[in-house]
Amino acid sequence: MRNLLLLILLVLSACKPVQNPPQNSSQTVSGLTLFATEEFRSSGLEATIVPDFEKEMKCKINIRLFSDPALMMRAFVEAGDSVDIVIGIPNGFVSPDSLQPYFRPYQPTAMADLNKDCIADSQFRIIPYGFSYLGLLYNKEVLGTPPASFGELQDERFLNQMALISPETSAAGRAMLHFSIALFGQEGFEQMLRALRKNVYREYPSVQQALAAVNSGESVMMPGPVTLAAWQRELSGSESKLEFAFFDEGAYQYSECMGIAQNSVNASLAESFIDFMLKPSSQKMVIYKKGLFPSNRKTILPNSFEKVPFSPWLVNSKMRANFSTEQSEIWLSTWAQVFQSF
Repeated sequence: MRNLLLLILLVLSACKPVQNPPQNSSQTVSGLTLFATEEFRSSGLEATIVPDFEKEMKCKINIRLFSDPALMMRAFVEAGDSVDIVIGIPNGFVSPDSLQPYFRPYQPTAMADLNKDCIADSQFRIIPYGFSYLGLLYNKEVLGTPPASFGELQDERFLNQMALISPETSAAGRAMLHFSIALFGQEGFEQMLRALRKNVYREYPSVQQALAAVNSGESVMMPGPVTLAAWQRELSGSESKLEFAFFDEGAYQYSECMGIAQNSVNASLAESFIDFMLKPSSQKMVIYKKGLFPSNRKTILPNSFEKVPFSPWLVNSKMRANFSTEQSEIWLSTWAQVFQSF
């Protein structure tokens, strides 16, 4: 009978903060299931966030990783109540009107401190933990003066010199697709891509691979998050070859977000994880592991990041009016047709 009562108590116990834990108790309880992209682990962000959260909350996080955001979001939609929280959601992979059936709103304790540029959803169904602005990254040892505009980017003197990132699998690649739509409209963006095609050396599935190509000189430049140049300066100092520039037409902002599943069975703990990710100590890790601006404005920036302009002229609003899940599939198909040989 005693064993039966103990079993019932264990089943009914939830993974939650312990207000006054016994001094000699070190037991943890499994409870929070998290979906993330593989980059959450490979970047080192998981190792700097998860163990500290588990220790503080006296619980265990079960993590399921996916190769890219698209696969993660498809699996999440099919997961039912078997997942509590999703992290690594790019704002370009979801539309606000598609969030309601899948994510519950939560206003984090640090809501007032969030940079307004990076908020992707006014209902806070997805909540940003990091963001950047899309511009041009280039190898300054190979390219002295970068193209200043999309028009100049199409110039023949840049033949086969640019790396692109796939919008099918990458947040930054999807942002580049939306950037072109915001600037040239649904009718004109395909024409712009075709004009740009001759200058594309290769399309890469991830930011990391495209960045490696630019650093090695295999490619000279790439559209990408400008904070990556500051990140490399922090890591490599004067040895960094990477520089950035904004286009005359403006910049495009993208956020990486997290959200609590609508059917989460551990919603309270998931809320605690959101708040933990937005603490300045965690946000500092977003800078050094992901190369992004922290979404919490109270986070102290390293010197290199302070040199990146905050809130440049953004063109996101020109694209939001046209965005829908169905339309996104058409845009991706158009991109694939233009760059199908890469």
